[in-house]
Formats: sequence, structure tokens, C-alpha cells
Amino acid sequence: MTKAYRSIACALGLGACLLILAFLAPAPAENVGHAPATEASAPSAPHAEQPDAKPEQSAAPDLLPPTSVTHHAITLSGAPLPYSATAGTLLLRDDQGKTIASIFYVAYVKEPLDTKRPVTFVFNGGPGASSAYLHLGAMGPKAIEVTDKGEVVGPPSRLSDNDSSWLDFTDLVFVDPVGTGYSRAAQGKDERDFFGVEHDTEYLADFIRSYLIDNARLSSPLFLAGESYGGFRAATITRDLQKKGGASPSGLVLISPALEFALLNGEDYDPLTWALLLPSYAAVNVESKGITGREALGPALKDAERYALSDYLVALASGGEDGGKLASGKVAALSGLPQEVVERHLARIEPQTFIKEFDRAHGQVLSRYDGSVGGPDPNPASSWPHGPDPVLDATVPLWTSAFLQYAQDELGYKTDATYQLLNRDVRSKWDFGTSPTHQGYAGVIDDIQDARAANRSLGVLIAAGYTDLITPYLSASYLVGQLPPLQGATPIEVENYAGGHMLYLRPDSRRALKQDAEAMYERVLKSQPQG
Repeated sequence: MTKAYRSIACALGLGACLLILAFLAPAPAENVGHAPATEASAPSAPHAEQPDAKPEQSAAPDLLPPTSVTHHAITLSGAPLPYSATAGTLLLRDDQGKTIASIFYVAYVKEPLDTKRPVTFVFNGGPGASSAYLHLGAMGPKAIEVTDKGEVVGPPSRLSDNDSSWLDFTDLVFVDPVGTGYSRAAQGKDERDFFGVEHDTEYLADFIRSYLIDNARLSSPLFLAGESYGGFRAATITRDLQKKGGASPSGLVLISPALEFALLNGEDYDPLTWALLLPSYAAVNVESKGITGREALGPALKDAERYALSDYLVALASGGEDGGKLASGKVAALSGLPQEVVERHLARIEPQTFIKEFDRAHGQVLSRYDGSVGGPDPNPASSWPHGPDPVLDATVPLWTSAFLQYAQDELGYKTDATYQLLNRDVRSKWDFGTSPTHQGYAGVIDDIQDARAANRSLGVLIAAGYTDLITPYLSASYLVGQLPPLQGATPIEVENYAGGHMLYLRPDSRRALKQDAEAMYERVLKSQPQG
């Protein structure tokens, strides 16, 4: 990776800022996988219809079953779409041909096979999250049932056909990195060897190359999609693929991405971090007053966005006490927090303060993953939020059980092996590349720029949720705005949606995301005519 690290002091923040999602956990600014590791064993269930077994090249570490291929159909945009679903593991080998890891994946391919059709590899974040969130929440042919506000139904959780599946414009491969899902390091290999920016990038790029070769898809337009740290991954993998050859992505879809950890877990004395968060607080406040939906939220937040990057920054730069006096009234009005609370914090509001104080009067604590969602505060007397996150922690069992039942009943993949939806150990052991001689925060905005320079037709769509308090929506447009013009390159698109970190949980946003992604794919493919 060329410029994957930013030389900003305070490398200690990296470990705490692990993102995301999707997931950033409860620790300091960015922890995508902030929930405890979730492990579940699959109960017995009948195999899916029409499974075809493929023998593995060798036994996987957990003695997983052979790859299963099943055949299905879904109606999308009023037309039936037949497809195959492949659930299994791909073995990765080192230069000596020795197996180093088995990577679990689920691939959906429209039937009959068309090797000129796009194929999209999908990753979630954490580090430490499996791909089940985007798989069953956004893009796959089945989706976990949610309310109109994006709250997961259950227990028990339920799946239904996903009318916003991306399968009508791209084949899909959902990938679980080592330590998540059913993916494991080979016997004798230390999983920590895979837990770091560079190693993660290298072996997942190898997975993509191996899959394309094994399935005769090297001629297919290649796209990558990732959420949270998965967006970070998509950027670094793109550069690795471009440098080493064999495959070059045509487009990236980055959902609530962790682009620059310096902005997500910035310095106490850097006003930019506070400024980029303020419009997200305002979005929570606006939604609490009944202004909802993408079309309404955009105009309603223009004043907050303007103030955040102008007068608010000037006030904060004037000093702690002076800045607090200048900005507290406006910050209180925009955020909906009591002015006394804002003044006490000198108009510098951390996410933990906001989620604790916004609805304290009703005994509610908000979610960092979606500030519009709250739950009962188990520690109302505390000045700091303690307890499970109302979005992430409360739904871990629902996502886990939904995937296990689906894998057995419909994908024909039955196993008693441990399935890890979120693995907190991965996050705590992650190597962001810092050392005594190389300190700073990890970041990929330069990698994205370099990738666009290497492939000027590369499409990049960044999707952000208005009420996401993990990766604030204004951060993406701010960073993209700082990039110098790149002559002849396709412009980066930044789109904002109603919802939080997992914006696709809101049905309207899921549909809008699909429409925007499909439009980007079409533009990219038209600019790169296929033979």
C-alpha cells in the first residue's frame, strides 16, 4: 500500500478506533466490532433443495462440510431470476503450496453463467465482522426482516425475499476474513498472522484472484463493496490487485467507510473531529422532531453542515473557554442537547456524551450505530453510557440465528462448527502498521486517489448514513473535497441516506442504495465496453 498511514501523533488511538462494521465497538471513536464475539453452533435442519456436493481439496481446520451448490429463483423488478448459490471454503496456499487458511464464502451467480457479467466481492468491517450483515441486510437474495425504522424483527428473526438484492445487475461473492464466519487459519498457523492491514489486504486479494481463476471469471468486470472497515479493505485490496496484476477492479462501493482514522479518533485539540460530528447530531435531533427520509433530511441539515465547517471551526480554534462561549448556544440548538450540558463540555461534544444526554429525561440511551434508535439506559445515574448498544448488541443473536438457519435450510451447508458473526479478539489484536519508527493513524483516501490515477474509469460510490455516529456522514464529503482534481478520472460520488452505520436496514435506504449502485455500475460498464 502506498500511503496507507497518516503521520499524525497518537498512535495509541488506533487500537481503540478499530472500526467498524460494519462494526465499531463501544470503545473510543471507532470500533466496528464492538460487540462481544458471537459464537453459535448450528442446530439440525434439513438440507436445501437440489444440493450438489463438491469435494474440498483438503480438510478445513474445523472439518467443515464439502462445498454445497443449490439452485433457486427470485423475482426482481417484476422478472424471475434463476441463480445458483455456492457455500463453501476456498483454500489459500503459500509459495510452497502449503495451505495457510480456509476462507468461507457464499457466492450467488445468475443462471445461465455469463462470464461477461460483473462480479462483486463483498466484505464487512470490524475488523472482526463476518459478511452476514451486508449479505442478509443489503445485497443478497434474502434479507432479515426489519421495521420501517430499520429495527430487526424478533426474536425469532425471519428472512424473506429481498426485492433490493443486487443480483439482477451483478453476481455476488460474500467473503468472511480469517477469524470470522467459518474462516480459519490452517492448523499450525497463528491467526494473528492474518490480523493486520497489510496481511489482510494480501490474503484477501489472493482469495479474489484464486476465485476468479477457479471459476473462469477473469474476464468478468470486477467490483468490490465493503462496509465500515470493509470499505477500508476494498480500497487497499484494489491497490494490491492493481499493483500485482491479474485483476483490476472497475468500481468500488464503500458503505459507511472508515476512510481516515485520524478523523474518526482525532486529537483532543483538533477541532475538525468535533465539527464533522455536529451535523450527525443535528440529524438525530431533526428526526426526533418528525423530519425523516432522505429527501427531507438533506435540506434540513444544510445549516448544520455550513456552520460546522465555518463558524463552529473558528469558534473552537479561538480556545476552549472562549470557543465554548461563542458556540454553545448554536450547538445546543442544532444538537438538541441542553445548553447546560453543551456549556459544561465547552461546545465539544463526544459521541458518548451525546448518546447519553440526548434523551436522558426519558431514561433512554442512543445507539452509536444509529443515533435515531434508543433503548432503556441500564445505568441512568452514570454520566457515561454503559451497557449494550441498542442496535448492535441487541441484534447479534438475531443475525447469527438467521444466517445459521438459512445456511442449513436453503444453502445446504450444515455443520456444528462455530460460526463467528463478530469476533472481538480480531479487533483487539489488529496491527494497523504502527511501530516506534512509523506512528500515526491508518487511512486510505490516498489509496483511493492512486487507484483512480491508475484506472481513470474506476467508479467510486461512497454511501453514508445521516444518523451514523461511528463514521459521521460529513467526513466522506469533506475528505473527497480535499482531493486535488484528477484529470480524466471518473468523479467520486458521495451519497447520503436516512439511517445510521447500517443504513441499509431502513427499507427505503436499501432501495435507494441499490438504485445508486446500479446506476454507477451502468456508467462504469458503458465507459469500459465489453467485447
